[in-house]
Amino acid sequence: MELFIILAIVALYQWVFIPILKRKIGYERPEEPKIWYDYKTKWQLPAECAVIVLAILLVFITTPALGIWSVAFIPIAMSAILLMRGILEKKYVGYMNHHIISFIQAFALLIAFGFVFLYAVFFA
Repeated sequence: MELFIILAIVALYQWVFIPILKRKIGYERPEEPKIWYDYKTKWQLPAECAVIVLAILLVFITTPALGIWSVAFIPIAMSAILLMRGILEKKYVGYMNHHIISFIQAFALLIAFGFVFLYAVFFA
């Protein structure tokens, strides 16, 4: 049941909240669709891969001590990647206002996983 509630909230967030947010911030799409954004840098992909590898290593290393709580490194890593992308978007294509969406998604991800962890503590 909880899984269906989470899926419904994610669907509402993705299909209702994000389009409303894009209209409110004046998000502009480029004239022609691009596969790669202009803000990509040489170090971004290796940095994102390093964050992912670090999060997985931290989960493996801390699982004996933290147990199931070691999975908290995964949403933290995902949020760090979204924050890094938001910073690059603001620096290189700030006129598109997409960095606002990246920052909001990072914080929404942390809040969502925080509530999942709270639910696990109090109701599991």
